[in-house]
Amino acid sequence: MKFRSIGFLSASLMMIMVLSSCQFTTNDERLSMNLDADKIHTLVFSSKKQQDIEHFYYDALLSLRKKYPNKLNSISVIQKDDVDLVKHYQIDTFPTIIVLNGQKEMVRVTGERNVDTIQKELEAAYSN
Repeated sequence: MKFRSIGFLSASLMMIMVLSSCQFTTNDERLSMNLDADKIHTLVFSSKKQQDIEHFYYDALLSLRKKYPNKLNSISVIQKDDVDLVKHYQIDTFPTIIVLNGQKEMVRVTGERNVDTIQKELEAAYSN
């Protein structure tokens, strides 16, 4: 009986510790994603149904990261089921990459493209 009480107490304390470390954000905070005004941000909108063409996007980003390491240090992958962000950024085609300078959209690449085309379109944002 003593062991059950200790086990229950330990489990309760563990749950309190886990919950106390969580941060809760409002929808507005989540939508802005804490994007620094003077920083380049790359948002990749992904869909499990489009994974066969998404690898072109990731290959292009990896190649560009070698060339512009300081510009590609903030990459966020957002899944299609994240309805709030998909709606906020008006995404209707997957995959999509949006490059932002702070909150300002610089480049948007959508749909089926080859690596070279994706790189050329994105390079304009990273080369400035």
